[in-house]
Amino acid sequence: MLKHLLSLVIALLLPGSILPVVALAAPVTILDRVLVVVDDDIITLGEFEAALDSMHNKLTATGKKIPPEKILKEKVLEQLVLEKLLQLHAKNTGINVTDEMLKQAMERLAKQNSLTVPQILQKLKEDGVSEETFKKDLKRQLLVQRVIERDVKRRVSVLESEIDGILKNAVKGQPDRLYNLSHILLPLNEEATPAELEKGLERGINLRRRILGGKISFEAAAKKYSGATDSESSGDLGWKTTDQLPALFADALEGMQEGDISEPLVSPSGVHLLRLNQLKGSKQQLVKQTRARHILFKATNKVDIEHAKSEMLKIRKRILAGEDFGKLATEVSQDSGSAIKGGELGWLNEGDTVPAFEQALDALQVGEISQPIVSPFGVHLIQLEERRMLDVSEQKRRDAIRQQIGKRKVAEKYDQFLKQLKSGAFIEYRVPVDEM
Repeated sequence: MLKHLLSLVIALLLPGSILPVVALAAPVTILDRVLVVVDDDIITLGEFEAALDSMHNKLTATGKKIPPEKILKEKVLEQLVLEKLLQLHAKNTGINVTDEMLKQAMERLAKQNSLTVPQILQKLKEDGVSEETFKKDLKRQLLVQRVIERDVKRRVSVLESEIDGILKNAVKGQPDRLYNLSHILLPLNEEATPAELEKGLERGINLRRRILGGKISFEAAAKKYSGATDSESSGDLGWKTTDQLPALFADALEGMQEGDISEPLVSPSGVHLLRLNQLKGSKQQLVKQTRARHILFKATNKVDIEHAKSEMLKIRKRILAGEDFGKLATEVSQDSGSAIKGGELGWLNEGDTVPAFEQALDALQVGEISQPIVSPFGVHLIQLEERRMLDVSEQKRRDAIRQQIGKRKVAEKYDQFLKQLKSGAFIEYRVPVDEM
C-alpha cells in the first residue's frame, strides 16, 4: 500500500506539478531486455514492468476500472518515454537535484503522512523497496519538476485583460453556478488539414451518438478514446465555475441540463465532448473584517512583561482621560510600522493577527480600549475602531481565474515542450506493445 501512496504523493510534494505517473525505479540487470532507445538512454523491460505494476496498483487502490491491457501498456510506455526525455534534457542543460533538496523533499513527504523519515523508510523496506531505490526515484521526479519550473512555468504569464475577458463571458452566462463536468478529448494534430478536422469532427459525432444510444458509457468512452489527462478518472473534471473554464466550454454549457452531452466542440487541441453531471448555485463570499489600532511595548521575559503591563496601564488611563490614542501611539509605540500611522493596523481579516491579539479584539465593542494584552511580540493596548462584513467574491474570483488560466497555460506549454523534446529526439521502439 505504501508503494501506491508514494506513487501519488510526489504531486503533493511538488505543488502545481504536471508529471507523468511513474513507478519506483526497477533494478536493471545485464540481461534486461531493451524496449525503447531514447537518444543515448534506454527503457528496459524491468522498468516497464515496474511502471505497469505501479499503474495497476494505483487503479486498483482507487477503485477505478482498469482499461484493456494493450491501452494501459501504451500509456505507461509513453509516460516512460516522456519522463526519459525530461531527464536527458535536465542533464544536458545543467539542472540537478542537490542532497539538501532531496532531504527537504523526504521531510515534506514524511510530514504529510504524519510519519518521520525513518518510519517512511522502514515501511518502504517492509514493502520490499530499499532506501537507495526510493531516494533514486524521488530524486528523478524532483529533477523533472525542476525542468518544469524552469522551462515551462516561468514562461507563463496571465494578463489582467485575460481575466477581464473571462469575467465578461461569465456575466453573459451563469456566473453564480457550479457545474460538475466530465470530458472527452479526441486529439488532433495542431497542424491538421481541413480533411483531418472534418474526420475528427465525424468521430466526435459518432461517439456522441453511441453514448446517447447506450452502446458505450461516457466513462468507458473517456478511458478508451480520450487523450486528455483526465481520461484515467473517466473524464471527471470535478466542480467548475464558468470563469474556470475555456470560453468554448462555458458557451456550450448555456442551455444544457443535467445529464446532457454537448455537441462536438472543436479547439486547436482536438474535438471535445462535455457532459453536465450536476448543476448547483454558489453563494456570495462575505468575510468579517475589523479595523483597529494599537500601541506595543516589546517584551519577552517575565520581568519585562510585568513592567510593560504596568506602563501600558498608565497609557490607558491617559487615553481614557482624554489624550489622543493616535498621538500617543506615534510617541511611545515600539511597533515602528504602525506607530508612524498613529497605531493604525488597517482592515484585518480573521487569522491576520496572533490568537491572543485576535481574541482580545473580538471581545471589544467599537471604540472600546482593551486592558494590556500579552502576545509573543510583547504587550499591546488595542482600540477597536470599526467592524464590517465585506464581499470579497470579486477579488477571489479574479484570483481563482488567474490561477486557472495559469494552470491551463502551464498545461499547454508543457504539452508543447514535450512535443518539442520528442520531435528533436531519436526514439526507437524495438519491441511491439503486444509482445511486452
